[in-house]
Amino acid sequence: MNYLPFARKWRPQEFDEVVGQEHITTTLKNAILLKRVHHAYLFTGPRGIGKTSTARIFSKALNCDKGPIPKPCSTCPSCQEIVNGSSLDVIEIDGASNNGVDEIRNLRETVKFSPSRGRYKIYIIDEVHMLTVPAFNALLKTLEEPPQHVKFIFATTEPHKLPATILSRCQRFDFRRISIKEIMAKLKEVAEKEKLDIEDSVFLYIAKAADGSMRDAESVLDQVASFSNGKIKLKDVVESLGMIEDEVLFRSADLIINKDTKGAIHLVGEILNSGRDAKQFLSEMLEHFRNIMIAKCGVSSEELIDLPKEAIERVKKQAQSLSQGDIFYIMNVISNSLRMIKQLLPERIVLELCMIKLTSRDSIVSIEEMISKLPQASEVVRPATATSAPIVSKPVSNPEHHSTQQQSFAKKIQQSVKQVVKPLSQQKASVEMTRVKDAWPILVKAMAVKRMSISSYLGEGQPENMKGDTIFVGLPRELNFHREVLEEKQNKGSIEAALSQILDTPIKLQFILTDRKAEAIGDAGEPAPVLTKDELKKKEPIIDSALNIFGGKILRARNT
Repeated sequence: MNYLPFARKWRPQEFDEVVGQEHITTTLKNAILLKRVHHAYLFTGPRGIGKTSTARIFSKALNCDKGPIPKPCSTCPSCQEIVNGSSLDVIEIDGASNNGVDEIRNLRETVKFSPSRGRYKIYIIDEVHMLTVPAFNALLKTLEEPPQHVKFIFATTEPHKLPATILSRCQRFDFRRISIKEIMAKLKEVAEKEKLDIEDSVFLYIAKAADGSMRDAESVLDQVASFSNGKIKLKDVVESLGMIEDEVLFRSADLIINKDTKGAIHLVGEILNSGRDAKQFLSEMLEHFRNIMIAKCGVSSEELIDLPKEAIERVKKQAQSLSQGDIFYIMNVISNSLRMIKQLLPERIVLELCMIKLTSRDSIVSIEEMISKLPQASEVVRPATATSAPIVSKPVSNPEHHSTQQQSFAKKIQQSVKQVVKPLSQQKASVEMTRVKDAWPILVKAMAVKRMSISSYLGEGQPENMKGDTIFVGLPRELNFHREVLEEKQNKGSIEAALSQILDTPIKLQFILTDRKAEAIGDAGEPAPVLTKDELKKKEPIIDSALNIFGGKILRARNT
């Protein structure tokens, strides 16, 4: 039974059949036409995108009986031998299993011999990055000055592992991931040739599952064709591949938007009980909220979201129910859950924890909105404009006595003001420290959007004092680990930037250990006792006068 899988049966046989790599095939065709064929080529890129197929087509074009020509005939004996893998002049070597220096020494001996049939002896070395360092060193001289009849074509998925001495001797071509639209078009062509009855939505699912690999897409199509004898439906693909349907993703997003924790827990059970992979579900959820984020930005969704038009409209509707901060928080939680699963933590627990976090989240408020709710630093207390009856002049009986009364009254006012008003620097520091304490809960909430652990560590801290533009934040002595994490350069920088934005002034932070009862840092001294309302009136006469003038009352007294 001579059955060929789709990936081998429909492998491209000429440059025009290579999907999504026109920038490379055009260059190679022109090199043949202009007789500018280099002696060594390096093809790089992900798996399954046409590196080895392009190398074989290039070999056929060079050794075709009618060539060298950009379009090989594929019918002459030389072309047929290359297609069948029996050519003595085109040698394919697996770099993973032939990576030693002895194999390369044997290659150096064989390159001296002339080709048996074609014009060139072509060596195609796949996964060339697997060669050892001694093997690369043994290849250098031959690669730099090979015989006229020898060509090298290297293929690798990891070009960064190649020595610079090898890279400098090759012409490098970077193969791209194939787009979903290009994969769908090729799959439809294969399905038509194979006379398969397939729903259009199936092609999109297969193309997304292939992740840019044409070979993977054809293999999946082959598997799906074997799964169903009749018409291939979307349900068959989902059951065959264990994929997550779009409807499940939309339902999950609706539960998160509506903060339905109970429904989210039931959905987790349904997903895991049906045999779906938790990691795949989270990955597709991350992709779904990425689509929501793109729709929220208002850019052309049709070009950046690979979904049918009906699904794009549903994505736009969900985007209207979330703020940009909500979307960032959701994607951050999903990303953290993916990392937890990679650490081999129980999938059900991670998935349930993720959905509970997302459905019980507080509304995310941007830093700009938080800043707008804070009192401005420039705010000062101004007395209200008093409205009174016009002052009636009275004759002055004793001008000298009147002048003495005025001077005495002025001295009393000055003494009262001196008792109440602090120096300007102390007053400013007091106001700033008050604003810092008011802004601290806002900072904790703002940092939760960026990194939840940093937010929780900040929540354990408390601004203790301020010296210049440096704020000293106290943490309990048993939380020294928290202090070390917060003092890390990157974490501290992001916290300082956020707090500076909230307070609208440059701020520096220093995290210290304290027992909460220690003396304040700096020159603040012991805190003054809190006065009662009656004591405050007696000690601060100007306050009593202000209450009488404006008709106010003392609500509470506290130290500042």
